[in-house]
Amino acid sequence: MKKIFALFVALFTFSILIQATAHARSSGFYIGGGYQQPVMLTWKKQSTVAVDPGSSIKFWPGFGGYLVGGYEFEKADWFGLAMPVSWSLVRLNKDEWVQLITADAEAIFHFMDSENKFDPYVAGLIGFNFLTEGSDSNGSQSFGPSFGAGFGMRYTLVEYAMAGSPNVTNLSFTAEVPVKIMLFVNDQELADSKTTPIISIPVKVGLTYSF
Repeated sequence: MKKIFALFVALFTFSILIQATAHARSSGFYIGGGYQQPVMLTWKKQSTVAVDPGSSIKFWPGFGGYLVGGYEFEKADWFGLAMPVSWSLVRLNKDEWVQLITADAEAIFHFMDSENKFDPYVAGLIGFNFLTEGSDSNGSQSFGPSFGAGFGMRYTLVEYAMAGSPNVTNLSFTAEVPVKIMLFVNDQELADSKTTPIISIPVKVGLTYSF
C-alpha cells in the first residue's frame, strides 16, 4: 500500500512539474547525431599514378556517423542554423579504404508552422572536407571546400515544458538528404587535373534534442 501511495505521489509531482505544450519545434539550441550513409560520385578518371590509370574513379559506399549542433530562431521561426560534423569510411576504386571528414554550416528554411510535429525543410550549406590517405600511401589524401543544398524533415517524438519555464524541450526523429559538390585539391591519385569535383549525397537519419 505504501509503495502504491509513493508511486501516486511521484506521478502527481511529475504532472505538476511538466505541462503540455503545442509547439513541436522550439526556439533555442539543439544537439543531435545519428547514422550517415555516404554516397559519392564523380565523372573524373583515375590519374596516371593510380592503380588503374584512365578508368573511372569510384567510391563504394561504406558507413559513417554525424553530430550536429544548431539554433532555431524565435521571431523568425521559419529560419534556423546548424553545424553538422561527420565521419565516413568509404572504399576508393575497390583498392583501399579511406576516411572522409566533413564540417558544414547550414542555413535551414522551414515550410510549416512550429506547432506541427512534422517539420519538412530545405537547407543551403557550405563546408570543408578532408579525405585521408588510404593503406596504399599513394597520394589519395585530399582536402577542399564544398557547397550544396538539401531536403530534410523532423518529426517530434516527445515534447514537454517544465512548469514556470517558457522553453520547450523535445526529442525528434530527423532525416536529411543533402546534395553537395565537393572540390578536392592536392590529390595525386584521384585525377590528373589540379582539382577533382565530387558529388556527395550523404543520407542521414538520427535524433535531435532541443533545450
